[in-house]
Parts: sequence; C-alpha cells; structure tokens
Amino acid sequence: MTNQIFNQTNSSPTEEVFADEHADRDLTFKNWTNYHTGALIGLPGGILILLGAIFLNIFDLMAGEKPHGIWLFFIIYPLFGFGAHCLDKISEMKKESKRKKYKIKD
Repeated sequence: MTNQIFNQTNSSPTEEVFADEHADRDLTFKNWTNYHTGALIGLPGGILILLGAIFLNIFDLMAGEKPHGIWLFFIIYPLFGFGAHCLDKISEMKKESKRKKYKIKD
C-alpha cells in the first residue's frame, strides 16, 4: 500500500526512506567519500594480495625453492584493517545522517 501512495503523490513522507527499489538513487557517486574509496581499495586489495601470496608460495614450494612470498602475508593485515575501519566510518556516517534526518535524540 505504501508503494501505491508513494506512486500517486509527488511529495510523500516515504520518499527519502531507503528501499531496495530505490537503491540506485541512494548509492550514487555524489554520496561517495574517501572512506568508500578506502574500503574499495583495502578489502579487495587484501584479498588479491592473499591470493597472490598463496599462489606464489605454492609454486615456490613445488619448485623446491625457499618460499619468497611470506612477506606478502604481512601486508594483508593492514589492508584488511584499513578496509574495516573505512566500513565502520561509513556505517557511522549513515547512522548520523539518519539521526539528523529524523531528528532522533539519544
């Protein structure tokens, strides 16, 4: 019923509420911050380096050489930490914007 009311009126109170059908409107480039970029670099970057480290070490061991990619495993932790920190800041910003939008007092 809310969708029917929303579609029939121009200024509905539910217009600013995040909904799945309006996800493309709420997740636009203008809403991105440096935290979004940091999360986009940190988490996938950590996964790619992890896969590269595993690949490199497996083939070094199969060739009978000393593993040279052990140091790559230590680079993963700061990248994952940075990505997780950025995701935390993004969630805090979303909570703060909801608080301001609906004027919820703690």
